[in-house]
Amino acid sequence: MRITALSALLITLLSGAAITQAAPEQEAPYTRAIAKLASFLSDNEPVGALEAFDKAMPRYGAIAEAIQGLIAQSEILCSIDVVEDKEADKVDADVHHLDLDWYMTLKSRGDESQVQSRRLRVAVTLQRTQVTKGGKTTPVWRITSLTPEKIFAPMTLK
Repeated sequence: MRITALSALLITLLSGAAITQAAPEQEAPYTRAIAKLASFLSDNEPVGALEAFDKAMPRYGAIAEAIQGLIAQSEILCSIDVVEDKEADKVDADVHHLDLDWYMTLKSRGDESQVQSRRLRVAVTLQRTQVTKGGKTTPVWRITSLTPEKIFAPMTLK
């Protein structure tokens, strides 16, 4: 009887291990870049948030200024979901055009009773670039375009 119970337990454990290993879905490197951006915004870290953007992109300066101003003005809770990846079937592509569902809750640093929710569909283009640090070259995903920029507009205080 012990052998049967032990065998059943072993089969159950092995089945559970197989299910656990099959369940996690691999996150694409370019979507990790978006997740890191949301995390840096939620941690109110403008330097980290700006690492997601290509400094050579059009209007980088305006976006950097807006992000720094928004973080100085408010505490941010940010969530970004990928609605569509136009190159989803081309995982190895160097460019991905994403349609994002971008949600932020902003709480004023000056008046904590001032809270604003913001939800927009945002289109971004991500491009894989090569970055060399300490003699080692690694691929990095950067945002090269973002529309609309008003996602980073300052809070409207009442």
